[in-house]
Amino acid sequence: MTDVFEPIFDGSVLTRSVIATLKNWMPTYIQEVEVQRGYTQGAIPVPRIYTERNEFTTFADDMIPMVIVISPGLAGEPHHDGEGRYSGWWGLGIGVIAAANTEENSERLAKIYGACVRAIMLQHQALDEVWEYSGVQYLDETFIDVPDPEQQRTMRSARVVMRVAVENITNKWAGPDAPIPATPGPGDDWPTVETADAVVQRKGD
Repeated sequence: MTDVFEPIFDGSVLTRSVIATLKNWMPTYIQEVEVQRGYTQGAIPVPRIYTERNEFTTFADDMIPMVIVISPGLAGEPHHDGEGRYSGWWGLGIGVIAAANTEENSERLAKIYGACVRAIMLQHQALDEVWEYSGVQYLDETFIDVPDPEQQRTMRSARVVMRVAVENITNKWAGPDAPIPATPGPGDDWPTVETADAVVQRKGD
């Protein structure tokens, strides 16, 4: 059936690909930064949470350091080839929140995490290869206050803004000629219960 429809991309495919890629490579890149800066190996903690959200925000029970991946949607007009396959750039924001024993160390950590994110995304542009991604563009990198004002004294953040070229978003020449009946799920073909008998027994009887 998939051959009839051809691939159907959605934004969470991208965010999940980015999360998988960052999870896989972040320990290696953090270790390399430790070597380049002369830090003790293991001094920089690996992020504890990788999550996709629709905005750069935090919650009280979030574990720090954490990585937040956001894809607001298309970042430019899509185009299609002669065979009807659409492709286009999708916007991507990756935020990292860090905390340390001092404001200065928190600031340094956030910038290191941002640098690791930047390097991973540019050096591993195929991401996790679950989908066909044909390029990553580096657009911006900022070090802004954390979303929660009450946490700004102890936490710092970095945000890396990119866009990713996605192939095979949808094919306009694909799709079935008529609706396909849904496949019954477990229990869908069971008869409807019209009456039922119940026995109630008091506790202790």
